[in-house]
Amino acid sequence: MDPGRDWWKRAVFYQIYPRSFMDSDGDGVGDLRGIRSRLPYLARLGVDALWISPFFKSPMKDFGYDVADYRDVDPLFGSLDDCRALVADAHRLGLRVLLDLVANHTSDEHPWFVEARSSRDHPRHGWYLWHPIDRRDAFGRPVPPNNWKSLFELRSAWFENAATDELYLGTFTRHQPELDWRNPAVAEEFADVLRFWFALGVDGFRLDVATAYFKDAELRSNPFSWKPLDLFQRHVYDRNRPEVFGALAGLRKVADEAGERVLVGETHGRDPALAAACHGERGEGLHMAFNFEFLFRPWSARAFRDSARAWYAALPEGAWPNFTLSNHDQLRHARRYRKAGFTDARARVAAAMLLTLRGSPFLYYGEELGMEGSFPRRRELRDPLGIATWPLRAYGRDPERAPMQWDSSPNAGFTEGRPWLPLEPGWRGRNVEAQERDRGSVLNFYKALLALRRSRPELALGDLAFVGEDPDVLAYERRGDGGAAGEGRVLVVLNFASKDRRFELPSDASVLLGTHREAGARNRAGRTELRPCEVLLLEGRD
Repeated sequence: MDPGRDWWKRAVFYQIYPRSFMDSDGDGVGDLRGIRSRLPYLARLGVDALWISPFFKSPMKDFGYDVADYRDVDPLFGSLDDCRALVADAHRLGLRVLLDLVANHTSDEHPWFVEARSSRDHPRHGWYLWHPIDRRDAFGRPVPPNNWKSLFELRSAWFENAATDELYLGTFTRHQPELDWRNPAVAEEFADVLRFWFALGVDGFRLDVATAYFKDAELRSNPFSWKPLDLFQRHVYDRNRPEVFGALAGLRKVADEAGERVLVGETHGRDPALAAACHGERGEGLHMAFNFEFLFRPWSARAFRDSARAWYAALPEGAWPNFTLSNHDQLRHARRYRKAGFTDARARVAAAMLLTLRGSPFLYYGEELGMEGSFPRRRELRDPLGIATWPLRAYGRDPERAPMQWDSSPNAGFTEGRPWLPLEPGWRGRNVEAQERDRGSVLNFYKALLALRRSRPELALGDLAFVGEDPDVLAYERRGDGGAAGEGRVLVVLNFASKDRRFELPSDASVLLGTHREAGARNRAGRTELRPCEVLLLEGRD
């Protein structure tokens, strides 16, 4: 395990959705013991840190993102002792562990909210966001104070609480009431939650919807937008308020006090400037914040080059970038970019880009197999958003949460019971066991890339300079550690086209890793013919 304070700059992170990774007890749902049993696989794969989506105690109305106890493990996933054992085993294997902190809202079954909704006079009442019911419509329904929407229920985000004659805010569902981060007691409580898990050995947190902690103090309505995915609103008042950066700085201070910990924020939106602002101007913000632009780019060298440039330019001095192509909320990139005859080839190009750009890569479980996900039938849907928006496929999140595919035994080796979500088609051939035997598999290509990244400091910490402006070929050089003269350099050349392309090689170089050329092969300076979807990593010397 890297002992350095900035270990996260060199690390490759691997996201695990615990319900879907590995089931140890046959109930069809993944758990902590299941993850623990597969740690050796992750160490062999070559990743450095795990981010595990929520496994805290929860009624599971939103599959763990509705937390009822921030200091305990839900029995569905195991126990605190199971968590301790997982962290200890991970550390022995050189793997760090991040948890997922959902601090924007709690479950409506959390004792805090049960107490808060009981009386306006209860000390915890001020921990949540309320508005008095001052008028009702002709049908007797309370009139909300603004037009904010519940993202998963597709109606007003304000829900009635009869005991106090008030409305409470639930931006996601009525079962996830929003906390009031303007109350100092809330911030201090979550500082203590961080300290609790740091004492248990956890190495950091991914902060769920971190830029949504604060809402407009005047509860103003959002202006209109033509974007249906944004529910026809520009979300300028119900999320991404400037006050949030002070709260993030407070959490960063807690992490720094614990030493060698990392906080990674999920922004509530796609604006790179918003993600950049989460770092703070003088390093007092988060260690990293997700820029999700890559999840929405078309398959194009030019699109990814432009997006990466914009991200690098937006970051304040000293801030560290990160990149991701898939997660538990977005359709897997192997499906987004699939093309008959080229789906696996594109998966290799995407892997090479993600693992060689300057910044910390975040992989999503099964990505290393080229998993695509599948769309369940209506009766098999589990995601509340997918159920609410059926039969539209643009919203539901079940496809990207299908179980991990370990082998060709029943249920892909994921469980001895019935999987909580159906397996994706083709799992009998696309699984860890089968791909480990296949020298040319997507999995073995990921392993080779990860091994190369670990052996070449240029690919983790070196400077980056783009080479050329070809719309189909993404090329860049990674040099040294801070660009020191005389150190090694790696030239990355990625052909996004499904046909041959030409590239002007600036100098003689030898192949470090490629999809169409053997390692060690010499390539002379000048015009080079690239095969369709070719990946070429070359070594040069000053």
